[in-house]
Amino acid sequence: MWRITYKIMALFITLLFFLSGCGINKTQESGINNEIAKINKNAEYSYNLNNVPKFGLQAIYFINGKDGWAGGQGIILSTNDGGKNWSVEHTGSFNILAFDFVNSIYGWAISDKSILRTTNGGKTWTELPKLGVNITNIKFVTVDKGYGLSGDKLYVTNDGGQTWESITTKIKIDSYDFVDQYHGFASYNKSIYYTKDGGISWNFLFNPYLQGEWSVEISAIDLNDIWVIYRGKSSSMNKHPYLILKTNDGGKTWSTLAEENYFADLYGSHKSSNFLGSYLSTINIVDKDTAFAIGLNPDNESDKIIISRTTDGGNTWSSYTIPQLDLESLIEGPTPISFVDTYNGWIASTKNGNGIILNTLDGGQTWQQQYPARKDNNQKNSEFINPVIIDALKDITGNAIIKIYAPSVVPLPEDKKNLYITAVPEMGKFNDNYNVDLIITDKPLNVKSSKIESNLNDANNIIGDFGGLLFSSDIDAENYISAIEQNNGFIVDDESQKLNYKDFIWGHIYYKKGKYSVQWKEGRWTVEVNSEEKPQLDIAKQMVKYLQNYNLPIPLYKGLIVVNVSKNKTTTNIYWAKESSVYYINYNFKPIDALQMAVSMREN
Repeated sequence: MWRITYKIMALFITLLFFLSGCGINKTQESGINNEIAKINKNAEYSYNLNNVPKFGLQAIYFINGKDGWAGGQGIILSTNDGGKNWSVEHTGSFNILAFDFVNSIYGWAISDKSILRTTNGGKTWTELPKLGVNITNIKFVTVDKGYGLSGDKLYVTNDGGQTWESITTKIKIDSYDFVDQYHGFASYNKSIYYTKDGGISWNFLFNPYLQGEWSVEISAIDLNDIWVIYRGKSSSMNKHPYLILKTNDGGKTWSTLAEENYFADLYGSHKSSNFLGSYLSTINIVDKDTAFAIGLNPDNESDKIIISRTTDGGNTWSSYTIPQLDLESLIEGPTPISFVDTYNGWIASTKNGNGIILNTLDGGQTWQQQYPARKDNNQKNSEFINPVIIDALKDITGNAIIKIYAPSVVPLPEDKKNLYITAVPEMGKFNDNYNVDLIITDKPLNVKSSKIESNLNDANNIIGDFGGLLFSSDIDAENYISAIEQNNGFIVDDESQKLNYKDFIWGHIYYKKGKYSVQWKEGRWTVEVNSEEKPQLDIAKQMVKYLQNYNLPIPLYKGLIVVNVSKNKTTTNIYWAKESSVYYINYNFKPIDALQMAVSMREN
């Protein structure tokens, strides 16, 4: 049972004040409690990462997989390599509460004193003129136009935040979100409203008819897909009521995504079996299908924080613990999260008075500390999400002539998340090649287990493999990849179609003997998506979008990605030449998962 001591009770009381102020963090700006972790108003801060005093972190924001910012007590940190390295960008006597960026150049930081703006990607930050009112919860829709709240009144700026004007509305506004300059959604007294004219007029959209008092936050992905979270303003039995609703038709119909079912009497007709913790903290809506939520479940005899993920629009959720955080971390301040896709995300938090930043490459299943940088000898190995792979590679690296590379991310298919990956290595006779089979098992297996052979013989258990081949020269390595490319044998002919930039990229759709191929270039990489039925433009666009934010290994001469789509199976084969070696990854499920493996390849 959950042990309720005097200390824990005090922490939960404090927690209630914090949780009631947290919001849906699509832009990391909604509902941050302004009273949390105030700094000494007379203090001036000057930090460098070689001699950093303690400070809490209360905001984090990534615009893509590389460029991100974290802020807190008197400091703004930045990274341009996905968090591998963080540097001090700005200091002062302020407390950063949230960020909002419209692109990697123009951004704003909300502090407890003012709003700061950058027009050069954060290299410099300028404090905007102070107003007679305290503008919070900012949302910029262009580099010039943005919205903000002061109390229950909506304000607008048309000059990047230099000046603000109030908008007279018939309703008070508790929370809001805009999808463009004119269209937005707002909440007042539990009801949801919408505007088509930039907030001048508001029309009723929806009321869930809940019992009691609630705080409401809104995250609008577009005009049709809107997420709303309701948090009750009371608690009972170490639990806090919450309800997550979503519409994908602009508010005509609503579905219930999750709730704390202990308070079912408060929810009226809204029912859901999805449980995200007894207390719900931060929520990050990535897109209409993907979202992450941080919560706490005191009933599970653990004070660990859990993160829940959905990839099907909230219909189902998977939950994982975050071992680096505990109840004390949640009490010390907000726990903002920022995900850029289904897998890659960051958490900023405060532990023992000091800010920490965690990163996940596998959708929250495992986390690595990025800041402060760990200096222990195990840091390299801790980057790998599957220690079985590391243990397996240790058996073959000692005698290898070829360099051994391995992915630090090996995603499991969505329907197999409760299973395990076992790595089965094999070194070539002359130590000039290696291959590691990846099989799915119902429990972790030792690489010498007798059960491995039976799993290898079952195609349904094979997730893929990776490995490397050593050639006598760089040219031989390049020719190996060229031979694979030529074997696919597509040429431009009368049946081919040229893709223009408006579609998504320069490239071609080829047709040959009942087979289609969408092909394009990514630097030194050639990418092709092949199918018998129709050109797979949607898959190609997903791959292009992913590669806009993440870097594949840089081949010496060329790299090749071949995706084959059939009725029953999708496979992805990736090859690239590095020095006189060719490395490869074969993956039997989503192409994006295979790209993720390639991006994460590290020398062992």
